[in-house]
Amino acid sequence: MRTSLGTMVLLLLETSVGGLALLWAAPLWGVVRPGFFKLAGAVITVCAACAWAAGRSALDGAGGPAAPAVDALGVFALMLAAWQVLLYARQRAVARWVGIAALLPGLAATVLLAQVGGRPLLGLAALLAGALFLGATVDGLLLGHWYLVDRRLGNRPIVVLAGWLLAGVAAAVLSAVLGGEPKGSAPNPALSPLLAIPGLTVWLAIGFVAVVGLLAWFIRVLVRGGSIQAATGMFYLAVVMAVAAEFSAKVYFFAG
Repeated sequence: MRTSLGTMVLLLLETSVGGLALLWAAPLWGVVRPGFFKLAGAVITVCAACAWAAGRSALDGAGGPAAPAVDALGVFALMLAAWQVLLYARQRAVARWVGIAALLPGLAATVLLAQVGGRPLLGLAALLAGALFLGATVDGLLLGHWYLVDRRLGNRPIVVLAGWLLAGVAAAVLSAVLGGEPKGSAPNPALSPLLAIPGLTVWLAIGFVAVVGLLAWFIRVLVRGGSIQAATGMFYLAVVMAVAAEFSAKVYFFAG
């Protein structure tokens, strides 16, 4: 099942899992005001819900771990929605633990989709690398905009996210290599005549990642210099390039 819809399921899941994980891994909780978690949480929740909705169509009739993967996507989206409801109800302590616990079904869906792809271990590594890559770019973009709301927020949170973006760039190279065309599988010209050229998707992904790497270096320099608005503009470009890189890397992920 190598389709653009199947690829979007992977990208949406990577974005939601990576974005959620970095909200807790970066020094944000208790530093950035709760409104940021509502903003980022809304984006992450919508991505997870869209992944579940797309997965119901893309994985229909796939068999094996496809059905539990769709179920895990649904639970993930529901737990994220519950996290947001608790935030709006000002139950911050409970909301935090629900948000952290929501990672479990998200990771379960990641593991199951790696099995659907026919390469459980390598596929899982590629998906986790992509989650770090997309999560860092999206969280960085949203946090950059949040500085327009909270003028008193220090630079440390976005400096840390810029560091995570650099780590994500390194992981994205692994994602590009592992997410290429499976051995013994012929390219599918139905997606695009260009994408059907053997090996082209990997080189496209690596090229896009290289551009994001350059942007990540500029972002880190800008945020250390206090130019948050300029860094946010760079994050816009990074998000576009990161999505293009991951699409190229994952377009041949499914082996069946």
